Amino acid sequence: MKKKVIIIGAGLAGMIAAHKAEREGVEAVLIDRGSIGLGTNSAMANGVIAGTTGSYSGKEYVADSIDIGRGINRRRMVEIAAAGVEAAISMLRSVGLNVVEGTNLYSVKSPDPEVIPGVTIVKKLAEAVFSLNGFRAVTGFYVTDIVKAEGRACGVRGLNAAGQEVAIAADAVILAAGGAGAAYLKNDNQKTIMGQGYELAAKAGLPLWDMEFVQFYPLVFADPHLPSMLIFPPYHEAIELTNSSGEDIAMKYGLDNINEAVTKKRDEFSALLFQELHSGPVWMDFRNIPPEMWKKHPLSLLAKMKHDFSKEPVAVSPAAHFFMGGVKIGEGCETDLPGLFACGEVAFGLHGANRRGGNALLECVVFGSIAGRNAALYALGNDAPPMKEPASAARAMSDDRVDLCAIRREIREIAWNHAGVVRDEEGVRKGLEKIAGVQGRLGMVLPHTTKEQRLKCDLQSAAFTVKAILTASLGRKESRGSLLRSDFPNEDNANWKKNSCLKYDAERSMFLMSFEDAG
Repeated sequence: MKKKVIIIGAGLAGMIAAHKAEREGVEAVLIDRGSIGLGTNSAMANGVIAGTTGSYSGKEYVADSIDIGRGINRRRMVEIAAAGVEAAISMLRSVGLNVVEGTNLYSVKSPDPEVIPGVTIVKKLAEAVFSLNGFRAVTGFYVTDIVKAEGRACGVRGLNAAGQEVAIAADAVILAAGGAGAAYLKNDNQKTIMGQGYELAAKAGLPLWDMEFVQFYPLVFADPHLPSMLIFPPYHEAIELTNSSGEDIAMKYGLDNINEAVTKKRDEFSALLFQELHSGPVWMDFRNIPPEMWKKHPLSLLAKMKHDFSKEPVAVSPAAHFFMGGVKIGEGCETDLPGLFACGEVAFGLHGANRRGGNALLECVVFGSIAGRNAALYALGNDAPPMKEPASAARAMSDDRVDLCAIRREIREIAWNHAGVVRDEEGVRKGLEKIAGVQGRLGMVLPHTTKEQRLKCDLQSAAFTVKAILTASLGRKESRGSLLRSDFPNEDNANWKKNSCLKYDAERSMFLMSFEDAG
């Protein structure tokens, strides 16, 4: 019987991991609550991959990534990413993707300019993994626990499509469950990305690192009739950004242009737009775009939306985009729990206090490959112990029907208002009080349907993750990278050039926090 590796999460990192694991001779079981690839954040990517090129060295890549991460990246992770660029690009091209080299990055081009490059990427990768003999997809399965026995990971437990609790044994497990952007009221993530991976890891006994660092993208649709997605750069010079008083925002704040603000001053740009929103809507005006440009990427992506951008401005806002923090991994993507590996956004170390643009896709391919290969080798070299079912904790339940959708909005509002673009101690403390109340109410909810059962699990993960963000934000007394604190506006390298570490105490339902150099 073949050894088995379970991969939790079917985005780019998970699919790459499954592909590499199967090539090592194990059965790769890719598990996701939704469809393979298309239900993940990878499908929404603009296809930009940072990395070394013929005119951009690994040394330059490492230096630039650490500078953007404000010096608290794990240098070795950045070096591994740089060393893996060539193989990563080769792998993507091998599955039929058109990857074009630029000055200091690569771009995946869709054959249809009206198709998001991320959709092209996940479709091609899905075709590749489904063609493998040793690959199996389990969709409609919601993972609730990483099962441990004899001090190591040996499988997962979760809910199948019918809502039944099911356990699946494995010789190794890879966590590739993505981030938690949808825990925020304003975000550009898939609506179910709520921090499930962070809660799974913490419940399995692993610390969470640098959870205070959440990247916000400045320009995301805020019109309720449009999808909450970022407006892909580059931005044509004819596009204007105005506030509720009709002022040109770039001119008001002395910004050279929108592209420059997004690429080089993203956090400050998000903060000033956030401030402008206190007075009213912020508008993005495409009306002066030359007609011939609408057929070219990225403006071509707007063609099928229910808005005539050539005639009417659209409301925009900063929104939660990416999480820099997560689970600590070694050079082989192993975690501190034997048998458990991690890759993709759920892992910490590459980005530091802020993610360099293009490093998300690179991270998925490079570290997905490493995780898949090493999880397979671990499985082949170690016999898994018999999987013991974790005991279910008995809890008092209320039979009163609870509006879980209202609780979801409450969690998102807490995240946006208290763990958002700009934070301060008073706001963070209020957020912690509010999220504790939400967690107490959620613990008493008795789901009546499979849909409610899954939504409750989502909301528990979202509340858990927001609590982690708030706790780490309260501890760091400075502004660094994506974390902007109005009460500590300056970066303080003398005292805070280090990483936050949250260890979850399940008995007391609280995080124990420390700050240290994660290496």
